[in-house]
Amino acid sequence: MLRTTLAALVAACALTACASNASGNGGTSSQESTMRSITAGASEKLSQTETVRLPDGSTLQYVSVPQDSRCPPNARCIRAGDADIEFVFAISGGPQATVKANLPEAPSKNMGAWRLTVEDLEFTEKPVVTIRVDAAQ
Repeated sequence: MLRTTLAALVAACALTACASNASGNGGTSSQESTMRSITAGASEKLSQTETVRLPDGSTLQYVSVPQDSRCPPNARCIRAGDADIEFVFAISGGPQATVKANLPEAPSKNMGAWRLTVEDLEFTEKPVVTIRVDAAQ
């Protein structure tokens, strides 16, 4: 009885291990395999939660806009306002770091070997952001 139970437990563990690597791509997640790569110096549009691969294999994810007090189009405002945009940058195989940019006050931030510049932020519920990534100076 103990032998049968032990055999069943070993078989269940083996099936679980196989299922976790069923993608057949050596453990690479489907997000990584469908992640688009961006070119340094080119303007790129990102949707919230989208992650892109930089030329050196690092990744950049557009997380959210935690604060947006910008004056909407066709409105009269006393001040123009600003917006905070949050990203997560990760060196290939290394740690992650939160990167926060602000429009219009601080649209550019260094992150590792790169410099992120936020060029535009749409006025929608889940705004698309336009960025450019250049080699850090």
